Amino acid sequence: MFKHSVKVPRLYKVAAKIAKEVEGGAGSIKQLVYENQKKHPNIKALYALVATLFQRSDVVENLLKRSQLLVKEPRSDPWLTKILIVELLWGKKCLPGSSKPEQTVLAYEQIFKAHISDIPITSNDERPDKQGDFKPRYVRVNTLYMTLNEAVDGFRDEGWTLNKVTDKKDYKGFLDGITSLGDEEFSLDIHIPSLLIFPPKTQFYNHAAYKNGSIVLQDKASCLPVHILNPAPGSVVLDMCAAPGMKTTHVAAAINNEGKVYAVEQDLKRFETLKRIVEKSGATCVTTINKDVLTCSEQDFPGVQYILVDPSCSGSGITDRLGVEQSKDNQRLQKLAGFQIKILRSALTKYPDAKRVVYSTCSLFPEENEDVVRQVLETNSSFKLVPGAKFVNDAWKNFGSAEYGDIGKYCLYAKPDEDLTNGFFVAVFERLEEGEENPFFNTKIYNFKKHVQSQEHRKRKQQQQFEEDYKNLRGDGIDNDIAKKGETRENVGNNSCNESGAGVRKKKRSKEKKDHSGKEGGSSCVEVGNTGNESVKEEVAKKKKKQKRELEDSSSEKKVDIIEEGTNLGRDPQDKKRKKKKTLHVENHNETTSCETNAGIKNKKEKKKRD
Repeated sequence: MFKHSVKVPRLYKVAAKIAKEVEGGAGSIKQLVYENQKKHPNIKALYALVATLFQRSDVVENLLKRSQLLVKEPRSDPWLTKILIVELLWGKKCLPGSSKPEQTVLAYEQIFKAHISDIPITSNDERPDKQGDFKPRYVRVNTLYMTLNEAVDGFRDEGWTLNKVTDKKDYKGFLDGITSLGDEEFSLDIHIPSLLIFPPKTQFYNHAAYKNGSIVLQDKASCLPVHILNPAPGSVVLDMCAAPGMKTTHVAAAINNEGKVYAVEQDLKRFETLKRIVEKSGATCVTTINKDVLTCSEQDFPGVQYILVDPSCSGSGITDRLGVEQSKDNQRLQKLAGFQIKILRSALTKYPDAKRVVYSTCSLFPEENEDVVRQVLETNSSFKLVPGAKFVNDAWKNFGSAEYGDIGKYCLYAKPDEDLTNGFFVAVFERLEEGEENPFFNTKIYNFKKHVQSQEHRKRKQQQQFEEDYKNLRGDGIDNDIAKKGETRENVGNNSCNESGAGVRKKKRSKEKKDHSGKEGGSSCVEVGNTGNESVKEEVAKKKKKQKRELEDSSSEKKVDIIEEGTNLGRDPQDKKRKKKKTLHVENHNETTSCETNAGIKNKKEKKKRD
């Protein structure tokens, strides 16, 4: 019997939370472990559990699949279950508690051990953190709190030695220099002015400057977008996907808190993280907004001159996930790219004062990078793509794919194995000057998209008007459920001529005349429109039959008013006596329905008696 009242040890719960956030791209393992230090102080144990989980991810997934644990135990938390499996098989090799999640995993222990020897070892399972072994520790100086020189002097006072770079255009020599840094040496970056470089795995999470916000632990690649955006002091800047806030605070430092920075984040949890980081950084020029930025425009953020677009992506360039290979999920990539295209188009079309826009991702997949840039450029006649190399002193080695021609040449990539950073992509757009043209603009595609957008807009307007009409005519014989099916006003009108007040229709008094067979005709109604939607037709027929049954069961003295023009909800009783009741005929798809009121039948009988 499981003891439901026994709680899971906090270590495992915090580790599961961190692993889930790492997978979601919220940050690196080290960063999130130290950010959760208050929730559990044993950071070494936390790091070991999460790191091992990602190193053994293929084995863990295979064990879960073979054992069917999550299928048989649907209430189990997947990430907590994975952490417990790691502890059981590669950690302490036991689970000390008596909580239900622990007992559940223990019940499958023999199944795990029976299958683990049959699972082939992949390159991910035993591979060390290669990038982590030689990737330097990058530290951005928060110039809102201290100058670069003050930071350098402070580290020197602590015993560090500055290794100066002599030639800033010798990129290869620079890379060789930082890979050979001694244990107590640090260097200045040749691209990002406020960036310091320390030996790999140097710890700063307990450093006083980190705790008070004077330094920020930020990868060099993540600093590139703001460095390239290069907003001047006094500028108005929009960060469209601001959380967690590293780039936002970098922008605030770049303009020296002189100007305005709008930081927008839709997700509430990430928005809280954004607010916390902005407050810690001393960025007083930043206004944080919890909103969907796609619904925003110039009216919300007036005078925006520089825009940073760093949307959600696959995160395939993040090396702090311990080298776990990022497999391509084409369906997910397609959804991500669709959102990325929307938000980049929004940046280039909704803010007339914007003069430079930087688009970036931490992805290495061209579907999220060059292809997004290509599709946006094909339909934009106001911006051009500019070479990113000019913003890094032409001292760069990795660019976009040659498959995309000049678009590839103009875009920058940061490659983990070559640039010693996380994988990153950056594209720079600038507003066209008078007489300039966007060479990638495609008139045919642009016109086609405009046509599609116009059609969609027209359909939305029709649907809105249709719903308003039905709202105004509630209670006139046809329920609103037809409207909910999204039928057009014309179709419903065509199929509901026999329903009183169910749309705008015209009725004419027919003249008596003989047809080809010599028969005399009576009153008839004019067909309103063409044949309507079949589903609506069936719906109306069912309702008519129901109403007919109700009329037959009701009192013979009950009268049914025929409403003209779909607007009159009734007539004056005296007016009814003066006017002869009509028989309404509706013909749809060669099916003719005759609807006669009880009053009409009574009038016919009286006429026969008089004759």
